[in-house]
Amino acid sequence: MPSSRASGLEALLNRPEQKSFLQRFLRSPIKSTAQLLHRTFALPPPNSPKNSPPIHIVCISDTHNTQPRLPDGDILIHAGDLTQSGTPQELSTQIEWLHAQPHRHKIVIAGNHELCLDNQKPTKNPPSVDWKSITYLGNTATELEFRDDSHKGMRRVKVFGSPWTPKHGNWAFQYMRTEVEFWERTVDVPRETDILVTHGPPRGHLDVGGLGCPLLLRRLWGLEGRPRLHVFGHVHGGYGVAMAGWDSFQRVYEGVMEGTEGVVGLVKMLGFGVWRALNAYFGKYEQGVTVMVNAAVVGGVRDEKRREALCITL
Repeated sequence: MPSSRASGLEALLNRPEQKSFLQRFLRSPIKSTAQLLHRTFALPPPNSPKNSPPIHIVCISDTHNTQPRLPDGDILIHAGDLTQSGTPQELSTQIEWLHAQPHRHKIVIAGNHELCLDNQKPTKNPPSVDWKSITYLGNTATELEFRDDSHKGMRRVKVFGSPWTPKHGNWAFQYMRTEVEFWERTVDVPRETDILVTHGPPRGHLDVGGLGCPLLLRRLWGLEGRPRLHVFGHVHGGYGVAMAGWDSFQRVYEGVMEGTEGVVGLVKMLGFGVWRALNAYFGKYEQGVTVMVNAAVVGGVRDEKRREALCITL
């Protein structure tokens, strides 16, 4: 007969990745209700610019040496953690896999597992990486061009990528949580960024109820032109797609999730949510919308789950 300790360990390892709504409500009724309201008053995704071709984007992250089947698209984005142990051999294998994909543009950033790419980590033989057909972004930007004769137009898309996440353990590309101005001083996100790729999520967005970075969230609010698409991973359990509208409804929701707003915050969310819905319905919503994508491929307590790539059209 198994011991109670062994049974407890087995239960821990096999616990569900996401708790049910009832479980979350009993644990935190205010926050779970806020999440429900946030989904209820979600905005539609942003439309393509007039007379511009739609762009099909395939999003993945946290493959950790796995090589999932990928649908075709105009852009393939990998938001970091290609590898498990961060060795040059693992990285080379993943590069070959991505290079073989048919996508016209392939964008990759590092994650906290890519130890061999972090020049602040002591390595005996820092690798000279051949990225082949892949564009690697390390706090850098690139501009992609799309022409479609059927739309008689040219569309340019600016993409910025950064691997940095708050420190947790002794991994790569991490900053101290006390560096409150890290994203303002160290990571210079260009003003007109269409697609932002970071390894970790901003606080309150597809981050399992608060595991994302509040400093990154503050930087998003501070950007003059907010991205139309933000792709990330890192928090495996947050896999999915959500819309962020940069308005009073969103501000109050984030306050509830941070614990600075209580029951009154829920009442505010309801009022702002109705106002948001009316403006969206009549085409008068002007605050801008960002499609948030947590594209973590692996999931589960032991990373035993495999998810599909998430496809977004902008």
